[in-house]
Amino acid sequence: MVDLYKISTIKSYKAGEKIAHEGDCFDYALAILKGVIRTYVQQSNGEERTVRIAMEKDFTACANCLLNNGKSFEYLEAVEDSLVIQVNTKKFKELAQNNIRLLRFWNDNICKALNEAVHRIMFFQVLTPEERYHALMDESPQLILRVPQKYLASYIGITTVSLSRIKSRKPKDLN
Repeated sequence: MVDLYKISTIKSYKAGEKIAHEGDCFDYALAILKGVIRTYVQQSNGEERTVRIAMEKDFTACANCLLNNGKSFEYLEAVEDSLVIQVNTKKFKELAQNNIRLLRFWNDNICKALNEAVHRIMFFQVLTPEERYHALMDESPQLILRVPQKYLASYIGITTVSLSRIKSRKPKDLN
């Protein structure tokens, strides 16, 4: 495990700080010790779409960099002041070739990420915007308290005005 320490560093990011940009070759996975990091894409009109929100005990990375050693399609940004363990993924993959425990860890986390992606697809295909908000409240209530409304609205695929309306409705108003 000594080799794992050699490819990892503790890093802090300030709220609002960009960690990775679209087009970067960001060869790191981040294990979040403290804080919140969002992944977002920027549309051609400049609008940002939050696609993932990660917090303590989560891992996050730029998907295309991690899986294909390619350039990032997305941005990573600290939503709160954040403290992470930053692991060089290229070097991690090399270490994992000779260490079954690291290989299992890698596989387990890739499976977890795939499961999250499938869940996210179903989230948008099956649920209404209001149901998505309530599902988020049930699954991750701390996000509602810690993440700005504009990022939450983007994450569930609605405008901030629609999110305000949904939040203001009383439970009896729901169908």
